[in-house]
Amino acid sequence: MNGNGFRIAVIIALVVSFGIDCANTLAGGAIDLRNRITGVRLLEHGIDPYTYKWTYGDPAEFLDVYNNPKLPVSKTTATPALLLLHAPLAALPYRAGEFLWLLAQWLMLLGTGWLWLRACGADWQRTAISVLFAAFTYTAAWRLHAERGQAYVLLAFIFAAWLALTLDRAWGRHWAVGLIAGILVALRPPFLLLAPFLALHRRAQIMGAVLGLAIGIAVPMLVHPPCWSEYFSAMQVNSELYRNDINPRPGPQHYPAETEGTSTHLLGQYAVIPYADFSIFALLKSLGVEQSWLGDEAWPAWPFLLAVAVGFGLWLALTFRGAPESLLAGLAAWIFLADLFLPAYRDSYNDVLILDVVAAGLVGATKIPWAVGPCAVALPFGLLVYLLAPEQVALINFPTALLSVSAVIFLFGRNGTYGTDRTDGTDGK
Repeated sequence: MNGNGFRIAVIIALVVSFGIDCANTLAGGAIDLRNRITGVRLLEHGIDPYTYKWTYGDPAEFLDVYNNPKLPVSKTTATPALLLLHAPLAALPYRAGEFLWLLAQWLMLLGTGWLWLRACGADWQRTAISVLFAAFTYTAAWRLHAERGQAYVLLAFIFAAWLALTLDRAWGRHWAVGLIAGILVALRPPFLLLAPFLALHRRAQIMGAVLGLAIGIAVPMLVHPPCWSEYFSAMQVNSELYRNDINPRPGPQHYPAETEGTSTHLLGQYAVIPYADFSIFALLKSLGVEQSWLGDEAWPAWPFLLAVAVGFGLWLALTFRGAPESLLAGLAAWIFLADLFLPAYRDSYNDVLILDVVAAGLVGATKIPWAVGPCAVALPFGLLVYLLAPEQVALINFPTALLSVSAVIFLFGRNGTYGTDRTDGTDGK
């Protein structure tokens, strides 16, 4: 197939995939987007979005039918900074905002691909990245992300901007690129892993990162001053509930027939797409190891967070002399893998972050890294999971397991090596 034929095939595949997502979205209420929309509305009204429970007489704009009244926290788990980015959508009737967010998800996915295509230096890299992105949209992971209205593609897009600019010799050491890193931390705390990398390899970005983090923290506080303390308190409660497997049935609940001009029943519906928890905690439970060495208590969070910190520290030490540009795929892999160790439900919609890992590994490589292999196998399996909808957790999680293997291999840099030794800090791409 010639170049034009290949591009046309990719465009057709993307258009068809977008059509499938539109059909799925028509069938339901993007139930994960809903709690972020209600969350930012509550934030704007000075109400704690992380513990709020809707009752009759409250505005319908605050209603999330999946907010379990028997739990002390709501379904809202996004940081105040990430919530605030949803403010423009929250100003619209929910159904309009739902489809606008679907369009935004696709634009951010395509934007992520565009950033990586621009960073490529060879046609085979552009071909590989085009196939990667187009094929990923057919997996159960992307279908679930798009239909539930998740926000990980937003993080992937912003992270891709930071990675691509850091690869760029003209911009890699600019404070404005650090600004992006700081904002990423405010949007999702695991991006704090970027800080040690900056301290070792991109010190010129540090002041910008501090400023970006300060902006990400301060702006939501202008809207609702205690938002961050409420967030961290709620996340601690969520961790306790998750690790102790506490999730009581909500029981009968009564809601108005319509919410924001749309059937409340429809807003509570979702497309049938396979999903299953994939975290170290879920793995231990599946193996029958539900309790820690501390006795009858559930596994605490700290050993696993410590494991990430120690592993990341060892990786930084081992790769210290590698060219910084050759380490970005490994850094992206750590961001992907860190989610597995968080004391929270991890679903396949997190998998969109693998796109930055693989793309960073492809850019600048002289041949396809062997770390791409498990990912290449995972993509068709992801399609099969969507089409066949297996009920076995192991089958549902198999593509994510393969993607995790790819991420682990990428920790060792391009083609399984650390890259060239650093001399003046400018070698790499």
